[in-house]
Amino acid sequence: MNYKFQFTKLWYPTKEILEIIPISRSTFYLFQDELTAQGRDLSEMGRVKIKGCENIFWDPVKLLDYLNREKVNQPIKYDYEKQQQDDVNVAIGVFNKQQRKVN
Repeated sequence: MNYKFQFTKLWYPTKEILEIIPISRSTFYLFQDELTAQGRDLSEMGRVKIKGCENIFWDPVKLLDYLNREKVNQPIKYDYEKQQQDDVNVAIGVFNKQQRKVN
């Protein structure tokens, strides 16, 4: 999909970029956490840190490119086998805890 945005600044603070690009704050920070967990730099997402300045700025063009490339219309992947294994591990943990209380 091609969206048309008209930017009036080179860089935007986080609060302003989230007003322009409609992403919830929590989702935006989740995207950042995912990127850093992969060992990647947030500059790929458009983050700009200016030496001597407290604020973090965002390059809106790079952010849109990142979102289009990695987040928009991505296929949803379900791992039913992993979910089932996690459920079994939780059930075993609860059973073991109950057994310790009885003995």
